[in-house]
Amino acid sequence: MFVPVSNFKISAAKAPADIDRKIARFVLKSMHLPERALLDFFITGKSVDSRRGGPSLVYSLILELDDRTPGAARLERLEPEAVRTMRFPELELPPESVLRHPVVVGTGPGGIFAALALAGAEPVILDRGPEVGPRYEEYQAMLESRELDPDSNLLIGEGGAGTFSDGKLYTGTKDSRSGFILRAFVEAGAPPEIRWQKRPHIGSDYLRIVAANLRRRIVELGGTFRFRTEVAAPVIAGGRCTGVRLRSGEILEAPAVLIAPGLGGRELARSLHRSGIASEFKSFQVGCRIEHPQEFVDRCQYHIDGARPAVLGAAEYHIVSRPGNGVPNVSSFCMCPGGTLLNATAWPGRSVTNGMSDFARDGEFANGCLIVTLPPDRFDSCDQAYGLLETMERATFEQGGSDYTLPAQDAAAFLSGKAGLTRKRTGAATGITPGRLDRIVPPELGAGLRAALKHFDRTMPGFLKYGKLVGTETCVSSPIRFLRNPETLESSVENLYLCGEGAGCAGGIMSAAADGLRQAEAMLKKNVPHAK
Repeated sequence: MFVPVSNFKISAAKAPADIDRKIARFVLKSMHLPERALLDFFITGKSVDSRRGGPSLVYSLILELDDRTPGAARLERLEPEAVRTMRFPELELPPESVLRHPVVVGTGPGGIFAALALAGAEPVILDRGPEVGPRYEEYQAMLESRELDPDSNLLIGEGGAGTFSDGKLYTGTKDSRSGFILRAFVEAGAPPEIRWQKRPHIGSDYLRIVAANLRRRIVELGGTFRFRTEVAAPVIAGGRCTGVRLRSGEILEAPAVLIAPGLGGRELARSLHRSGIASEFKSFQVGCRIEHPQEFVDRCQYHIDGARPAVLGAAEYHIVSRPGNGVPNVSSFCMCPGGTLLNATAWPGRSVTNGMSDFARDGEFANGCLIVTLPPDRFDSCDQAYGLLETMERATFEQGGSDYTLPAQDAAAFLSGKAGLTRKRTGAATGITPGRLDRIVPPELGAGLRAALKHFDRTMPGFLKYGKLVGTETCVSSPIRFLRNPETLESSVENLYLCGEGAGCAGGIMSAAADGLRQAEAMLKKNVPHAK
């Protein structure tokens, strides 16, 4: 029989290092049940509660117990089929679809999960950049040479921008495909903990493995990959998409095309917009990274004075400032505990900050982005919105010394409008140099940050003292969203599907992956004979 257990707490100070493997023993003891009653168990949720009396681990799990367990009749039970579905979630795809050889553009989470769902249709998957192995090697070479390859960098290449990130998988959406996505990640080599952590992350070290293994799985199922292959535009005739035109001039014909351009695919997204494919302006975010010693974050979040218990891992935060009186709200975004600061640009002569963590999150520093939201009515055109981003990127590059070093400014100096960088130790891969970020950021971000830094220093004392702002972050979200047919999910052009963050239809790895799956399901469904 299967028995659910919710909100079981154990003190982090008393938990053994391998608590995930032993948690069922503690639960059985609290229930006054013998260990021999346990046949199996699996964790369904894990979080940290630091509100009172020192941090605790909070678990939810399902126990499989012997039916002959004394007192079994008093326990809540789950149906075996419900448990099987929970452990092994699947997609419901129309097996009778006749779709063959669609083209998928982009191998970020949107494109790759669309390709996974379409694998039986033998898709052709294109990416402007290289496979993840060469991509990583070329990024390491860039750190030495400071010469950027616009076709192989931290935004362009297998896995998309998420490959060089913290690999966060938590999302505000409740998409039913989430279980399948997490399972697919684990089967491709991600740590199994991501299936039960409240705020799961893969880590960049595992993401490189996962990206390659997802590709191999898609190839096994029938897909074909072509890397270092840039798409210039979809081929459109009579209001229908019939394929894609490559930058080389080659035409690839296809019965359907899905484009997941990512935030690094601005040129392609802008080309689609200019070609008349229906879209709308939307709000989007810009920000600055802020870096602190990880020990400071641990102390604030776990309410501890000494070293944190190893079972907790590096602490993270999510903070929001709502000052009112016309001053923009600021929230933290993509916080990377124990992580590295990156110059994640895809464009020569422009700098873009981002953060990355390995799964262990064991670095000396934590970093997060503090963002404001810019409303669509602030801009008269798509080009004007993108122009603001490019202006910030060029100014950040120049202030960093024009070699992809990132400019930095003490948080207190930013607040007072003065130069200053007293804490020069950093986790930034490209290094940092003194800069005046207060002179780069647009007025909304500057005003919002000044109010937010004061507020955050009250909620996390020392936020100003120990923090430094680093670079500007301009690849948070897209200023345009491509419109879709609500029934078929096609764009305004038949047989052309646009998805993911770069299309303005998702935000983060999980939502982009789910969006790719939805698009693929729609493509297959449309190609079921006699289906309406």
